[in-house]
Amino acid sequence: MWETTLSNSMTPPSTLTILPEDVYSQLESTVASMIKLKCVKDPNQQLSLCYKSTLKIDNVPIITAHFRGANVTLNAVNTFVEINHEVMCFAFSSSIVPFAIYGNVAQQNFSVGFDTLKNIISFKPKDCTKQ
Repeated sequence: MWETTLSNSMTPPSTLTILPEDVYSQLESTVASMIKLKCVKDPNQQLSLCYKSTLKIDNVPIITAHFRGANVTLNAVNTFVEINHEVMCFAFSSSIVPFAIYGNVAQQNFSVGFDTLKNIISFKPKDCTKQ
């Protein structure tokens, strides 16, 4: 289990992980350079890094989310969303705000605990298909 401190401010829930523009730009470039698949446009015109493929691929890089006091390892199910049977897109986006929002796609297959008294959030890997 990984633990980190809660921030003093609450952010709205988000499907995607939202990062400041400069951080997102660097991450997207790195991910794009590591995936050797054909890039395509998002049919919904919402996401900028999409591939003609499905989540069943093995060549998606592992991304580690670094929190104060914890690192959470994210794999394909946490970092890409299937748009349709032929297209998958990077489940991160940019924003002009100077803070990040940890999206619910990134939280898949984790048991997420909130201890508001101790101001701690915890992440425990879990196979949610075996509930």
